[in-house]
Amino acid sequence: MKDPNSYPTVVSLFDRFNRARDIGANYYGCAIDQITFGSLIKGLCIKKRIGDAAKLFDKMPPMGCSPNLIMYNTLIDGLCRNGDTKLGLQLCEEMAREGGSCKPNVVTYNSLINGLCKEANVTMAMKVFEEMIAKRVIPNVLTYNTLIDGFCKSGDLVGAFKLLDEMTAKRIVTNVVTYNTLISGQCKVGDMDKAFELFNKMIRLGLVQEGIKPDQHTYSILISGYCKNEQISEAMDILAEMQKQGVKPHIVTYSILLDTFFKKQRLNDVKHILSRMANEGIPLDEISRSILIEGVANWKGDENLNEFVKSIDVIKGST
Repeated sequence: MKDPNSYPTVVSLFDRFNRARDIGANYYGCAIDQITFGSLIKGLCIKKRIGDAAKLFDKMPPMGCSPNLIMYNTLIDGLCRNGDTKLGLQLCEEMAREGGSCKPNVVTYNSLINGLCKEANVTMAMKVFEEMIAKRVIPNVLTYNTLIDGFCKSGDLVGAFKLLDEMTAKRIVTNVVTYNTLISGQCKVGDMDKAFELFNKMIRLGLVQEGIKPDQHTYSILISGYCKNEQISEAMDILAEMQKQGVKPHIVTYSILLDTFFKKQRLNDVKHILSRMANEGIPLDEISRSILIEGVANWKGDENLNEFVKSIDVIKGST
């Protein structure tokens, strides 16, 4: 796999290429082929210089070089990630007209669906999904996970679960992302019973299926949901279960709990979480440090809290 650090060099080559007086078919006497164009387009997309990538893409045919499927998909993905899904859709239509080896594939459609879901245009994403199926391009787990996420974020959990049922009917294997997304959707609407039911389903499925066992993110989503729903005891039960299952909490998990305990003025719990972080060697990040500073500043109880915080190794290791 190409080292991402090499892409600044690729971008530098593009700048030199673009400044050259003679853009013809050669660059400093060297022929420009598909590999060169492909590397430049990919590098520019990674650096979020999507406009330059699109201009270079358009220069290919006049220079006697036709874009291939990978180049189309690279540019479409770059456009969709940059919020220009409309142009991505136009490129997809161009691919369909071209036909041959450049027909849109699952990668093309996944990029478009992802872009549309990020723009909260789930209706259009479903139209692209239906077009994909009509053209006999088989959706994969990423296609469904992206759509499920779009439905959950738009508050349409019924639509999200219909997609889950469709995956089961089509024997498309679900994974941890599928269930994490659905659990997150249930937490956002405050249905913690359904969220916990899905969590238990993951545990059962994890006994017979790889790639679906609850991970750090699963536990953090549940803990956050319980905290927001003011079910602190249940949140701590999930933390205990996390430890029991050998899943190590990360800084996100502890930040959620710290924020909750500071807001609830629960001194002993604040101390407990900070001590656990120190014992487990988990340093503060920018978010947890901000929670800590704000929490101490707004503390209305124990005057010794500030001294306690200063004494914790996790704080010393983060300065």
